[in-house]
Amino acid sequence: MPRPWLTFLTIGTLSAIVFVFFFLRLQPVKPKPIASNDTAGTQTTPTVTFVDPATGPSDASVTIVEFGDFQCQPCKDLSDNLTAVMRSFPDDLRLVWKDMPNESAHSLATPSAIAAQCANRQGKFWEYHDALFERQTYLSEDELANAAADVGLDTIAFKACYDNRDTLDVVRRGFQEGQALGILATPTIYVGSDATSGALSVEQLTTLVRNALHK
Repeated sequence: MPRPWLTFLTIGTLSAIVFVFFFLRLQPVKPKPIASNDTAGTQTTPTVTFVDPATGPSDASVTIVEFGDFQCQPCKDLSDNLTAVMRSFPDDLRLVWKDMPNESAHSLATPSAIAAQCANRQGKFWEYHDALFERQTYLSEDELANAAADVGLDTIAFKACYDNRDTLDVVRRGFQEGQALGILATPTIYVGSDATSGALSVEQLTTLVRNALHK
């Protein structure tokens, strides 16, 4: 005896499975929280490698290493001041960026760091860095993509990098190095082994650079 209800039930079940499958496939990939470690205070100076975004002469007399977060307001303020100081010391100063996303305070801290490192793969980290800070007050997933287009990235390659979280390991290494250095707040900058936190003024940064040049 035909059982129409059984046929409808089977079709309904299969339809539900297909719907759930495609729904999950369309969801954005969310990075796992960056795990803390127990290495706090085990390192005294930051390392600088070829994977770290840097600007300024490679043979500069002074290198500033900044640990920052793209949703941190003091980081934006410091960025503006660092740009001014870089112009004052074009031959003597090099700036290196390290990611230190504060996930507990900023929901897009890690995604924006991943996106910026994807931009770095196309040689446009600093343009993207500036674009993120310009959008800081209204930063969103959509704006991460818009910024990529605005700075002239290959948006298809950028999207693949971002969606696959290809640069998460770079972000994680920066964060864990910050922990090993005992960093408690962003921004924190290093000039040699000397660390200073907060949105330093142009005058304060200039003094730090001049002191380092005279050592």
